[in-house]
Amino acid sequence: MVKRESEPVNRPVPGNPYVQPPPSARRSRGPGAALVAGAVALVLAGAGLYVLAQGDDGGSRAPVAGQSRQPSDSEREPSGPDRDAGAGGDDGSAAVIDVNAGRKPGEVRAWLAVNDIELPGKGAQLLDLWHVPGIVAQAEYDEVTGYRTSDGSKAWTVPLPGTVCDTPVNPTPDGKVVVAYTKKKSERNTSCDQLRMIDLKTGEKGWHKELVSRGFWDDTSATHVAVSGSTVLVDQSATMRAYRISDGKRLYVTKREREGGCSLTGVAGGPALLQVESCAPGSPATHGRLRKLDPRTGDTDWRYRTKKGWSIEKVYSADPVVVAVRNREETDKWAVVAVDDKGGQRSWIPLDKGPHAFEMCAGAGDAGEGVQNCPGAAADADTLYLASEPEDDLLGPNKIVAFDLRTGERKWSGAVGGGRQLTPVTAGGADRPGVIAYVRPKDGRGGQTVRFGPGGGKPEVLLRHTSSAADMESGMFAGNTLYADGRFFVTPARLDGKSHGSAGEQADARMLAFGR
Repeated sequence: MVKRESEPVNRPVPGNPYVQPPPSARRSRGPGAALVAGAVALVLAGAGLYVLAQGDDGGSRAPVAGQSRQPSDSEREPSGPDRDAGAGGDDGSAAVIDVNAGRKPGEVRAWLAVNDIELPGKGAQLLDLWHVPGIVAQAEYDEVTGYRTSDGSKAWTVPLPGTVCDTPVNPTPDGKVVVAYTKKKSERNTSCDQLRMIDLKTGEKGWHKELVSRGFWDDTSATHVAVSGSTVLVDQSATMRAYRISDGKRLYVTKREREGGCSLTGVAGGPALLQVESCAPGSPATHGRLRKLDPRTGDTDWRYRTKKGWSIEKVYSADPVVVAVRNREETDKWAVVAVDDKGGQRSWIPLDKGPHAFEMCAGAGDAGEGVQNCPGAAADADTLYLASEPEDDLLGPNKIVAFDLRTGERKWSGAVGGGRQLTPVTAGGADRPGVIAYVRPKDGRGGQTVRFGPGGGKPEVLLRHTSSAADMESGMFAGNTLYADGRFFVTPARLDGKSHGSAGEQADARMLAFGR
Protein backbone atom coordinates (compact mmCIF):
# COMPACT_ATOMS: atom_id res chain seq x y z
CA MET A 1 0.00 0.00 0.00
CA VAL A 2 1.41 3.40 -0.99
CA LYS A 3 0.49 6.60 0.79
CA ARG A 4 1.83 9.99 -0.24
CA GLU A 5 2.41 12.28 2.69
CA SER A 6 3.44 15.81 3.40
CA GLU A 7 6.69 16.06 5.34
CA PRO A 8 6.06 16.31 9.11
CA VAL A 9 8.27 18.34 11.38
CA ASN A 10 11.13 16.08 12.43
CA ARG A 11 11.51 15.75 16.18
CA PRO A 12 13.64 13.31 18.13
CA VAL A 13 11.76 10.58 19.96
CA PRO A 14 13.08 7.63 21.95
CA GLY A 15 14.06 4.81 19.63
CA ASN A 16 14.91 1.17 20.06
CA PRO A 17 18.61 0.30 20.44
CA TYR A 18 20.34 -0.19 17.11
CA VAL A 19 21.68 -3.72 17.25
CA GLN A 20 23.71 -5.33 14.49
CA PRO A 21 22.18 -8.81 14.13
CA PRO A 22 24.58 -11.71 14.57
CA PRO A 23 25.52 -13.79 11.54
CA SER A 24 22.79 -16.19 10.51
CA ALA A 25 23.57 -19.73 11.63
CA ARG A 26 22.00 -21.21 8.55
CA ARG A 27 24.27 -19.20 6.29
CA SER A 28 27.46 -19.73 8.20
CA ARG A 29 30.03 -22.38 7.67
CA GLY A 30 30.59 -23.31 11.29
CA PRO A 31 34.30 -23.19 12.17
CA GLY A 32 35.11 -21.89 8.71
CA ALA A 33 32.88 -18.87 9.12
CA ALA A 34 34.57 -18.09 12.41
CA LEU A 35 37.93 -18.25 10.64
CA VAL A 36 36.81 -15.75 8.02
CA ALA A 37 35.38 -13.40 10.64
CA GLY A 38 38.62 -13.46 12.55
CA ALA A 39 40.88 -13.20 9.54
CA VAL A 40 39.32 -10.06 8.11
CA ALA A 41 40.04 -8.30 11.39
CA LEU A 42 43.73 -9.23 11.57
CA VAL A 43 46.25 -6.51 12.12
CA LEU A 44 48.86 -6.67 9.40
CA ALA A 45 51.66 -9.02 10.35
CA GLY A 46 55.33 -8.27 10.01
CA ALA A 47 57.58 -5.39 10.94
CA GLY A 48 58.79 -2.42 8.96
CA LEU A 49 55.59 -1.09 7.35
CA TYR A 50 56.19 2.55 6.47
CA VAL A 51 54.01 5.32 5.13
CA LEU A 52 55.21 7.32 2.16
CA ALA A 53 54.54 11.01 1.90
CA GLN A 54 52.31 11.71 -1.09
CA GLY A 55 54.28 11.98 -4.30
CA ASP A 56 54.31 10.91 -7.91
CA ASP A 57 54.23 7.35 -9.09
CA GLY A 58 57.94 6.82 -8.78
CA GLY A 59 58.52 8.89 -5.68
CA SER A 60 61.77 8.32 -3.83
CA ARG A 61 61.09 10.23 -0.62
CA ALA A 62 62.33 8.71 2.58
CA PRO A 63 59.61 6.67 4.31
CA VAL A 64 58.28 7.96 7.61
CA ALA A 65 56.22 6.18 10.22
CA GLY A 66 52.45 6.39 9.73
CA GLN A 67 50.68 9.16 11.60
CA SER A 68 47.15 8.98 12.95
CA ARG A 69 44.89 11.89 12.16
CA GLN A 70 42.29 12.74 14.78
CA PRO A 71 39.64 15.12 13.44
CA SER A 72 39.37 18.33 15.41
CA ASP A 73 36.15 19.44 17.07
CA SER A 74 35.53 21.81 14.18
CA GLU A 75 35.58 18.91 11.73
CA ARG A 76 32.96 16.94 13.59
CA GLU A 77 29.42 17.54 12.47
CA PRO A 78 27.01 18.61 15.23
CA SER A 79 23.90 16.47 15.60
CA GLY A 80 21.57 19.28 14.57
CA PRO A 81 19.94 19.05 11.15
CA ASP A 82 20.98 22.49 9.87
CA ARG A 83 24.74 22.01 9.38
CA ASP A 84 25.48 21.75 5.66
CA ALA A 85 29.12 22.71 5.24
CA GLY A 86 31.21 20.58 2.85
CA ALA A 87 34.13 18.54 4.06
CA GLY A 88 36.78 19.58 1.56
CA GLY A 89 40.00 17.79 0.68
CA ASP A 90 42.69 16.39 2.92
CA ASP A 91 45.76 15.81 0.80
CA GLY A 92 48.29 15.79 3.60
CA SER A 93 46.58 13.21 5.77
CA ALA A 94 46.30 10.39 3.26
CA ALA A 95 48.65 7.50 3.80
CA VAL A 96 50.00 5.09 1.20
CA ILE A 97 52.27 2.19 2.10
CA ASP A 98 54.87 1.35 -0.50
CA VAL A 99 53.61 -2.01 -1.70
CA ASN A 100 55.49 -1.81 -5.00
CA ALA A 101 58.97 -2.60 -3.73
CA GLY A 102 60.16 -5.67 -5.62
CA ARG A 103 57.31 -5.49 -8.13
CA LYS A 104 57.85 -8.12 -10.81
CA PRO A 105 57.54 -7.67 -14.59
CA GLY A 106 53.93 -7.84 -15.73
CA GLU A 107 52.51 -6.92 -12.33
CA VAL A 108 50.50 -3.72 -12.09
CA ARG A 109 51.20 -0.99 -9.58
CA ALA A 110 49.31 -0.93 -6.31
CA TRP A 111 48.47 1.51 -3.56
CA LEU A 112 47.47 0.76 0.00
CA ALA A 113 45.53 3.19 2.18
CA VAL A 114 45.73 2.65 5.92
CA ASN A 115 43.20 3.46 8.60
CA ASP A 116 43.99 6.79 10.27
CA ILE A 117 41.11 7.19 12.71
CA GLU A 118 40.86 5.74 16.18
CA LEU A 119 38.27 2.97 16.38
CA PRO A 120 36.45 1.55 19.39
CA GLY A 121 37.84 -1.60 20.94
CA LYS A 122 35.44 -3.81 19.03
CA GLY A 123 36.61 -2.36 15.73
CA ALA A 124 34.40 -1.17 12.90
CA GLN A 125 32.73 -2.58 9.84
CA LEU A 126 33.77 -1.36 6.39
CA LEU A 127 30.70 -0.83 4.24
CA ASP A 128 29.85 -0.68 0.54
CA LEU A 129 32.44 0.49 -1.98
CA TRP A 130 31.37 3.24 -4.42
CA HIS A 131 33.01 4.60 -7.54
CA VAL A 132 32.65 7.84 -9.46
CA PRO A 133 35.18 9.04 -12.05
CA GLY A 134 38.50 9.45 -10.29
CA ILE A 135 37.18 8.62 -6.81
CA VAL A 136 36.56 5.43 -4.81
CA ALA A 137 34.65 6.00 -1.57
CA GLN A 138 33.56 4.04 1.48
CA ALA A 139 32.12 4.58 4.97
CA GLU A 140 33.99 3.50 8.09
CA TYR A 141 32.85 4.02 11.68
CA ASP A 142 32.06 7.77 11.82
CA GLU A 143 33.43 8.93 8.47
CA VAL A 144 32.83 8.67 4.76
CA THR A 145 36.07 9.01 2.81
CA GLY A 146 36.84 9.49 -0.87
CA TYR A 147 40.23 8.37 -2.22
CA ARG A 148 41.74 9.32 -5.56
CA THR A 149 41.81 6.17 -7.66
CA SER A 150 45.15 7.11 -9.21
CA ASP A 151 47.27 7.01 -6.03
CA GLY A 152 45.08 6.48 -2.95
CA SER A 153 45.45 10.00 -1.61
CA LYS A 154 42.42 11.40 0.18
CA ALA A 155 40.22 13.59 -1.97
CA TRP A 156 37.80 14.42 0.86
CA THR A 157 36.48 13.24 4.21
CA VAL A 158 32.99 13.71 5.65
CA PRO A 159 33.02 13.27 9.46
CA LEU A 160 29.73 12.40 11.16
CA PRO A 161 28.69 12.73 14.81
CA GLY A 162 27.65 9.09 15.12
CA THR A 163 28.41 5.64 13.74
CA VAL A 164 27.49 4.83 10.14
CA CYS A 165 25.07 1.92 10.36
CA ASP A 166 24.01 1.38 6.73
CA THR A 167 24.90 2.48 3.22
CA PRO A 168 23.35 1.83 -0.20
CA VAL A 169 25.05 -0.63 -2.53
CA ASN A 170 25.15 1.91 -5.37
CA PRO A 171 25.14 5.70 -5.78
CA THR A 172 22.81 7.66 -8.05
CA PRO A 173 23.83 7.99 -11.71
CA ASP A 174 25.26 11.46 -10.88
CA GLY A 175 27.27 10.18 -7.92
CA LYS A 176 25.23 10.89 -4.79
CA VAL A 177 24.51 8.61 -1.82
CA VAL A 178 22.47 8.80 1.36
CA VAL A 179 23.99 7.15 4.43
CA ALA A 180 22.26 6.17 7.67
CA TYR A 181 24.02 6.76 10.97
CA THR A 182 23.44 7.12 14.68
CA LYS A 183 23.06 10.41 16.51
CA LYS A 184 26.14 9.76 18.63
CA LYS A 185 28.93 7.24 18.94
CA SER A 186 27.55 4.86 21.52
CA GLU A 187 27.54 1.11 21.83
CA ARG A 188 24.15 1.06 23.55
CA ASN A 189 20.73 2.65 23.29
CA THR A 190 21.44 4.11 19.88
CA SER A 191 19.00 4.12 16.98
CA CYS A 192 20.00 4.21 13.34
CA ASP A 193 17.88 7.31 12.79
CA GLN A 194 19.98 9.91 10.94
CA LEU A 195 20.27 10.40 7.17
CA ARG A 196 22.83 12.48 5.32
CA MET A 197 23.17 12.99 1.57
CA ILE A 198 26.76 13.18 0.25
CA ASP A 199 28.05 14.06 -3.22
CA LEU A 200 30.80 11.51 -3.92
CA LYS A 201 32.41 13.65 -6.62
CA THR A 202 33.18 16.52 -4.24
CA GLY A 203 32.59 15.27 -0.70
CA GLU A 204 30.02 18.01 -0.16
CA LYS A 205 27.21 17.38 2.29
CA GLY A 206 23.61 17.76 1.21
CA TRP A 207 20.46 17.56 3.28
CA HIS A 208 20.15 15.94 6.70
CA LYS A 209 17.08 14.24 8.15
CA GLU A 210 16.21 12.63 11.46
CA LEU A 211 13.97 9.55 11.27
CA VAL A 212 11.15 8.89 13.71
CA SER A 213 10.23 5.56 15.29
CA ARG A 214 6.49 4.93 15.30
CA GLY A 215 6.17 1.50 16.86
CA PHE A 216 6.99 -2.15 16.23
CA TRP A 217 6.30 -2.09 12.48
CA ASP A 218 7.98 1.26 11.92
CA ASP A 219 11.12 1.72 14.01
CA THR A 220 14.80 2.54 13.50
CA SER A 221 16.39 -0.37 15.34
CA ALA A 222 17.84 -1.73 12.07
CA THR A 223 17.48 0.81 9.27
CA HIS A 224 18.52 -0.01 5.71
CA VAL A 225 18.88 2.27 2.69
CA ALA A 226 18.82 1.64 -1.06
CA VAL A 227 19.15 4.01 -4.02
CA SER A 228 17.24 3.68 -7.28
CA GLY A 229 17.39 6.45 -9.87
CA SER A 230 16.99 9.77 -8.05
CA THR A 231 15.20 8.20 -5.05
CA VAL A 232 16.52 6.82 -1.77
CA LEU A 233 14.45 4.14 -0.04
CA VAL A 234 14.64 3.87 3.73
CA ASP A 235 13.51 0.60 5.32
CA GLN A 236 12.33 1.05 8.92
CA SER A 237 11.30 -2.40 10.12
CA ALA A 238 8.18 -3.20 8.02
CA THR A 239 7.74 0.32 6.61
CA MET A 240 9.58 1.90 3.70
CA ARG A 241 9.78 5.61 3.00
CA ALA A 242 11.08 7.18 -0.18
CA TYR A 243 12.86 10.54 -0.39
CA ARG A 244 14.00 12.60 -3.33
CA ILE A 245 17.79 12.63 -3.26
CA SER A 246 18.15 16.16 -4.62
CA ASP A 247 16.42 17.84 -1.66
CA GLY A 248 15.26 15.14 0.81
CA LYS A 249 11.56 15.67 0.13
CA ARG A 250 9.44 12.68 1.14
CA LEU A 251 7.74 11.12 -1.85
CA TYR A 252 5.69 8.23 -0.46
CA VAL A 253 5.53 5.49 2.17
CA THR A 254 4.73 1.80 1.78
CA LYS A 255 3.28 0.11 4.85
CA ARG A 256 2.66 -3.42 6.00
CA GLU A 257 -0.31 -4.92 4.19
CA ARG A 258 -2.82 -6.26 6.66
CA GLU A 259 -4.63 -8.27 4.01
CA GLY A 260 -2.61 -11.39 3.23
CA GLY A 261 -0.24 -10.88 6.15
CA CYS A 262 2.66 -9.62 4.03
CA SER A 263 5.41 -7.60 5.68
CA LEU A 264 8.42 -5.78 4.26
CA THR A 265 11.74 -7.54 4.89
CA GLY A 266 14.09 -5.55 2.65
CA VAL A 267 14.59 -3.16 -0.25
CA ALA A 268 16.99 -3.36 -3.20
CA GLY A 269 18.01 -0.54 -5.50
CA GLY A 270 20.09 0.12 -8.57
CA PRO A 271 18.52 -0.01 -12.05
CA ALA A 272 15.22 -1.14 -10.48
CA LEU A 273 13.51 -0.72 -7.11
CA LEU A 274 12.54 -4.04 -5.52
CA GLN A 275 10.64 -4.58 -2.29
CA VAL A 276 11.10 -7.98 -0.62
CA GLU A 277 8.22 -9.23 1.52
CA SER A 278 7.42 -12.20 3.71
CA CYS A 279 3.79 -13.34 3.73
CA ALA A 280 1.71 -15.23 6.30
CA PRO A 281 4.56 -16.29 8.59
CA GLY A 282 3.91 -19.46 10.55
CA SER A 283 1.10 -20.74 8.34
CA PRO A 284 1.23 -23.64 5.86
CA ALA A 285 0.71 -21.16 3.04
CA THR A 286 3.70 -19.02 3.93
CA HIS A 287 5.60 -17.68 0.94
CA GLY A 288 7.84 -14.84 -0.20
CA ARG A 289 6.87 -12.00 -2.44
CA LEU A 290 8.80 -9.56 -4.58
CA ARG A 291 7.42 -6.28 -5.84
CA LYS A 292 8.92 -4.00 -8.46
CA LEU A 293 8.03 -0.38 -7.74
CA ASP A 294 8.26 2.86 -9.68
CA PRO A 295 10.93 4.68 -7.62
CA ARG A 296 9.33 8.06 -8.29
CA THR A 297 5.76 7.20 -7.28
CA GLY A 298 5.86 3.92 -5.36
CA ASP A 299 3.32 2.38 -7.74
CA THR A 300 3.67 -1.38 -8.17
CA ASP A 301 4.77 -2.48 -11.65
CA TRP A 302 4.44 -6.21 -10.91
CA ARG A 303 4.43 -8.82 -8.15
CA TYR A 304 6.21 -12.16 -8.03
CA ARG A 305 5.19 -14.82 -5.50
CA THR A 306 7.42 -17.77 -4.59
CA LYS A 307 6.32 -21.36 -4.13
CA LYS A 308 4.67 -22.10 -0.81
CA GLY A 309 7.15 -22.61 1.97
CA TRP A 310 9.90 -20.55 0.35
CA SER A 311 11.23 -17.12 1.33
CA ILE A 312 13.24 -14.56 -0.64
CA GLU A 313 16.59 -14.16 1.08
CA LYS A 314 18.88 -12.10 -1.16
CA VAL A 315 18.77 -10.06 -4.38
CA TYR A 316 21.66 -10.94 -6.68
CA SER A 317 20.64 -8.56 -9.44
CA ALA A 318 17.97 -5.87 -9.88
CA ASP A 319 18.26 -5.91 -13.70
CA PRO A 320 17.79 -8.65 -14.71
CA VAL A 321 15.87 -9.56 -11.56
CA VAL A 322 17.62 -12.53 -9.92
CA VAL A 323 16.95 -13.54 -6.32
CA ALA A 324 18.02 -16.31 -3.94
CA VAL A 325 15.22 -18.21 -2.19
CA ARG A 326 15.30 -20.70 0.68
CA ASN A 327 12.98 -23.44 1.88
CA ARG A 328 11.71 -22.43 5.32
CA GLU A 329 11.46 -25.95 6.67
CA GLU A 330 14.52 -27.53 5.04
CA THR A 331 16.93 -24.62 5.34
CA ASP A 332 19.75 -26.38 3.51
CA LYS A 333 17.57 -26.32 0.37
CA TRP A 334 17.88 -23.14 -1.66
CA ALA A 335 17.53 -22.00 -5.23
CA VAL A 336 17.92 -19.03 -7.54
CA VAL A 337 14.92 -17.55 -9.34
CA ALA A 338 15.06 -15.31 -12.39
CA VAL A 339 11.97 -13.10 -12.80
CA ASP A 340 10.86 -11.62 -16.13
CA ASP A 341 9.74 -8.05 -16.81
CA LYS A 342 6.11 -8.89 -16.01
CA GLY A 343 6.70 -10.62 -12.69
CA GLY A 344 6.59 -14.16 -14.07
CA GLN A 345 9.07 -16.87 -13.19
CA ARG A 346 11.67 -16.94 -15.91
CA SER A 347 13.63 -19.86 -14.48
CA TRP A 348 14.10 -21.82 -11.25
CA ILE A 349 17.64 -23.03 -10.53
CA PRO A 350 17.86 -25.57 -7.66
CA LEU A 351 21.27 -25.54 -6.01
CA ASP A 352 21.07 -28.52 -3.67
CA LYS A 353 21.78 -30.90 -6.54
CA GLY A 354 24.40 -31.26 -9.24
CA PRO A 355 28.17 -31.70 -9.48
CA HIS A 356 29.03 -28.51 -7.57
CA ALA A 357 28.03 -27.31 -4.11
CA PHE A 358 27.16 -23.67 -3.52
CA GLU A 359 26.57 -21.34 -0.60
CA MET A 360 24.19 -18.43 -0.87
CA CYS A 361 26.74 -15.72 -0.08
CA ALA A 362 29.96 -17.63 -0.79
CA GLY A 363 30.52 -18.48 2.87
CA ALA A 364 30.51 -14.84 3.98
CA GLY A 365 27.48 -15.20 6.24
CA ASP A 366 25.20 -12.26 6.98
CA ALA A 367 26.13 -9.58 9.51
CA GLY A 368 22.83 -7.73 9.24
CA GLU A 369 23.41 -5.89 5.96
CA GLY A 370 20.64 -5.37 3.42
CA VAL A 371 19.22 -7.90 1.00
CA GLN A 372 21.71 -6.86 -1.72
CA ASN A 373 24.83 -7.56 0.35
CA CYS A 374 25.73 -11.06 -0.79
CA PRO A 375 29.09 -11.82 -2.45
CA GLY A 376 29.82 -14.68 -4.79
CA ALA A 377 27.41 -13.95 -7.65
CA ALA A 378 27.05 -11.74 -10.73
CA ALA A 379 24.50 -11.63 -13.53
CA ASP A 380 24.08 -10.20 -17.00
CA ALA A 381 21.02 -10.28 -19.26
CA ASP A 382 20.93 -14.04 -19.74
CA THR A 383 23.55 -15.59 -17.45
CA LEU A 384 24.09 -16.03 -13.72
CA TYR A 385 27.66 -16.60 -12.51
CA LEU A 386 28.09 -18.30 -9.12
CA ALA A 387 31.18 -19.23 -7.12
CA SER A 388 31.16 -22.88 -6.07
CA GLU A 389 32.27 -23.97 -2.62
CA PRO A 390 36.00 -24.74 -2.26
CA GLU A 391 36.81 -28.35 -3.01
CA ASP A 392 38.90 -29.11 0.07
CA ASP A 393 39.19 -26.36 2.69
CA LEU A 394 38.06 -22.82 3.28
CA LEU A 395 40.73 -21.31 1.05
CA GLY A 396 41.00 -24.15 -1.44
CA PRO A 397 40.32 -24.06 -5.17
CA ASN A 398 36.83 -23.64 -6.57
CA LYS A 399 35.06 -22.84 -9.82
CA ILE A 400 32.75 -20.27 -11.34
CA VAL A 401 29.65 -21.90 -12.77
CA ALA A 402 27.51 -20.15 -15.38
CA PHE A 403 23.74 -20.76 -15.54
CA ASP A 404 21.35 -19.87 -18.36
CA LEU A 405 18.70 -17.57 -16.88
CA ARG A 406 16.26 -18.46 -19.64
CA THR A 407 16.31 -22.21 -19.01
CA GLY A 408 18.01 -22.65 -15.63
CA GLU A 409 20.53 -25.05 -17.20
CA ARG A 410 24.25 -25.00 -16.47
CA LYS A 411 26.26 -23.56 -19.36
CA TRP A 412 29.88 -24.02 -18.29
CA SER A 413 32.26 -23.98 -15.35
CA GLY A 414 35.68 -22.40 -15.20
CA ALA A 415 38.69 -22.41 -12.87
CA VAL A 416 42.23 -21.11 -12.63
CA GLY A 417 45.37 -23.13 -12.05
CA GLY A 418 47.54 -23.40 -9.00
CA GLY A 419 44.84 -24.46 -6.56
CA ARG A 420 43.57 -20.89 -6.28
CA GLN A 421 40.13 -19.60 -5.30
CA LEU A 422 38.10 -17.16 -7.33
CA THR A 423 34.82 -15.29 -7.00
CA PRO A 424 32.66 -13.26 -9.43
CA VAL A 425 32.88 -9.50 -8.98
CA THR A 426 30.71 -8.06 -11.76
CA ALA A 427 29.31 -8.86 -15.18
CA GLY A 428 31.68 -7.80 -17.93
CA GLY A 429 29.45 -5.43 -19.90
CA ALA A 430 28.89 -4.95 -23.61
CA ASP A 431 32.52 -4.16 -24.45
CA ARG A 432 33.85 -7.18 -22.56
CA PRO A 433 31.01 -9.68 -22.15
CA GLY A 434 31.21 -12.46 -19.62
CA VAL A 435 32.17 -12.08 -15.98
CA ILE A 436 34.99 -10.24 -14.18
CA ALA A 437 36.37 -12.43 -11.39
CA TYR A 438 38.84 -12.04 -8.54
CA VAL A 439 41.56 -14.66 -8.10
CA ARG A 440 42.70 -14.60 -4.48
CA PRO A 441 46.42 -14.55 -3.60
CA LYS A 442 48.07 -17.72 -2.38
CA ASP A 443 51.52 -18.78 -1.14
CA GLY A 444 53.08 -15.37 -1.72
CA ARG A 445 51.62 -15.01 -5.19
CA GLY A 446 49.55 -11.90 -5.70
CA GLY A 447 45.93 -12.02 -6.71
CA GLN A 448 44.60 -11.46 -10.21
CA THR A 449 41.67 -9.82 -11.91
CA VAL A 450 40.46 -12.04 -14.76
CA ARG A 451 37.60 -12.25 -17.23
CA PHE A 452 35.76 -15.35 -18.38
CA GLY A 453 34.10 -14.87 -21.74
CA PRO A 454 30.42 -15.74 -22.44
CA GLY A 455 31.46 -19.26 -23.42
CA GLY A 456 33.82 -19.89 -20.51
CA GLY A 457 37.19 -21.40 -21.33
CA LYS A 458 40.57 -20.07 -20.26
CA PRO A 459 40.20 -16.71 -18.53
CA GLU A 460 41.83 -13.53 -19.78
CA VAL A 461 44.13 -11.98 -17.18
CA LEU A 462 43.23 -8.29 -16.89
CA LEU A 463 45.48 -7.40 -13.94
CA ARG A 464 48.32 -9.25 -12.27
CA HIS A 465 48.34 -7.93 -8.72
CA THR A 466 51.60 -6.90 -7.10
CA SER A 467 53.13 -9.94 -5.41
CA SER A 468 54.84 -7.78 -2.78
CA ALA A 469 51.33 -6.92 -1.50
CA ALA A 470 50.17 -10.54 -1.42
CA ASP A 471 50.29 -10.95 2.36
CA MET A 472 48.29 -7.78 2.94
CA GLU A 473 45.87 -8.73 0.19
CA SER A 474 45.35 -12.17 1.75
CA GLY A 475 44.63 -10.60 5.13
CA MET A 476 41.71 -8.68 3.66
CA PHE A 477 39.88 -11.88 2.73
CA ALA A 478 38.00 -10.03 -0.03
CA GLY A 479 35.58 -8.45 2.42
CA ASN A 480 34.50 -5.84 -0.16
CA THR A 481 35.54 -5.79 -3.82
CA LEU A 482 35.02 -3.44 -6.75
CA TYR A 483 36.22 -3.37 -10.34
CA ALA A 484 35.90 -0.02 -12.10
CA ASP A 485 37.76 1.88 -14.83
CA GLY A 486 40.32 -0.88 -15.19
CA ARG A 487 41.24 -0.96 -11.49
CA PHE A 488 40.50 -3.52 -8.80
CA PHE A 489 39.78 -2.43 -5.22
CA VAL A 490 39.56 -4.65 -2.15
CA THR A 491 39.00 -3.98 1.55
CA PRO A 492 38.49 -6.16 4.62
CA ALA A 493 35.00 -6.56 6.04
CA ARG A 494 36.09 -5.14 9.40
CA LEU A 495 39.02 -3.30 10.94
CA ASP A 496 40.54 -4.08 14.29
CA GLY A 497 40.02 -1.47 17.00
CA LYS A 498 43.46 -1.85 18.59
CA SER A 499 45.52 0.15 16.12
CA HIS A 500 44.89 3.05 13.81
CA GLY A 501 48.13 3.83 12.05
CA SER A 502 49.79 5.88 14.78
CA ALA A 503 53.56 6.01 15.15
CA GLY A 504 55.10 2.90 16.65
CA GLU A 505 52.09 0.73 15.89
CA GLN A 506 51.37 -1.58 13.02
CA ALA A 507 48.73 -0.06 10.76
CA ASP A 508 45.39 -1.51 9.76
CA ALA A 509 45.12 -1.86 5.98
CA ARG A 510 42.04 0.04 4.89
CA MET A 511 42.00 -0.46 1.12
CA LEU A 512 44.19 -1.99 -1.60
CA ALA A 513 43.96 -0.99 -5.24
CA PHE A 514 45.62 -2.46 -8.33
CA GLY A 515 45.75 -0.91 -11.78
CA ARG A 516 47.87 0.20 -14.68
